[in-house]
Amino acid sequence: MVSGVKHVLIAAAYLSGVLAKRHHGKVGSLVAPVGAEVLTVGVIGDYGWTGWTPAPDHFCLEVLPALTAANITIPTEIQNDCDPGDKSYITNATALQTDTASYVGQVCSMKNCSAFISVGDNFYDSGVDFTTGGILRFQAAWVDMYSQGVFDYAPWYQCLGNHDVVKGQSGVDFETKIAPLYDDRWYFGTKGHPYYSYDLKGKDWTATFVVVDSDCFLSKYQENTSVYYNEYTQKCHKDKHLQVEFLKEEFEKSTADWKFLQLHHPYMSASGNNTDLRPLIEVVEKHNGIVLNGHDHCLAHYEYNGTNYVLSGAAGYPQAGDCNNGIKTGPFAKFLAANAETAPSGFVTMDISKESVNVEYYVRDMQFLNNDLYPVPHDLKPLYSFEITQHST
Repeated sequence: MVSGVKHVLIAAAYLSGVLAKRHHGKVGSLVAPVGAEVLTVGVIGDYGWTGWTPAPDHFCLEVLPALTAANITIPTEIQNDCDPGDKSYITNATALQTDTASYVGQVCSMKNCSAFISVGDNFYDSGVDFTTGGILRFQAAWVDMYSQGVFDYAPWYQCLGNHDVVKGQSGVDFETKIAPLYDDRWYFGTKGHPYYSYDLKGKDWTATFVVVDSDCFLSKYQENTSVYYNEYTQKCHKDKHLQVEFLKEEFEKSTADWKFLQLHHPYMSASGNNTDLRPLIEVVEKHNGIVLNGHDHCLAHYEYNGTNYVLSGAAGYPQAGDCNNGIKTGPFAKFLAANAETAPSGFVTMDISKESVNVEYYVRDMQFLNNDLYPVPHDLKPLYSFEITQHST
């Protein structure tokens, strides 16, 4: 058996080697370039499936019930790794993440994406932490997955999703404190907190982004039966007002042309609105901001109370039910990328300038074994787009 000390030495040695490889000769995280007349960013979410090994069927179906009957406490990570739906997805999800990463790289090479904006669920099914296993997952599902071409020098402004917090504080600490030192493209602010802000600055414009952890706001995650119920979510739920105040302060002091709230869970959705997020949304509405989110495994555009909601949750395993759940396109749901059979993989780009934010949805043609489940005639062109011209206040 490998001792705990040896585990740490292995992890430290591996981390040292990666740092030497990835840091491009500088200290600290990369940031987006400054001064462009138009800056293009990719918005991407719900992607990190590669390298996840589910618990074996024998354990999940036979041993786990016996342990439960014997009143033995089952760690939430193990419960989550027995999720039957996610276990059934893993083979296809890994292939889809790989193919979609290539697709994103191809589109962003054409569009010259300068940065990527993550809306969370970076590592299925139970996040990563500072162990050898966590390091291997981080390397496989993100470092190696997004390493070629335009990915090599583009910063990723990160955000936590529900799968990222399953391990509790140790998982949050890895993504907010360890990962930025592991790979300089991984940006999570400068204070090691799960919420932070940053500005993208162009020639004559500025865009302010405020990142929050929406896991802290959901009351259903405070039920002791939830796999997301742990010491981290309990504490941050009690302190959620701090994130609301942070958003207020950052938006109020910012003189930016554009103001974005970047988070994982949707306030507006075709499959389930998270009304617990209302305190955050009230701030966005007051400042005529824009909301970027994931969680629903599809692509969509919603508009409510004059606020645009950009859903980009289709970079891993898209699911039709998240965008094809009886909601029709209209005044509320402007665009829903799903049909009765599937939701396509894809992502969103934003071309930010002084005059506008041009939002484009890039949707992969889903051709499999001579059966095209979601035909897209020209998938290197946007299937849907809209333009925001009214500045934030």
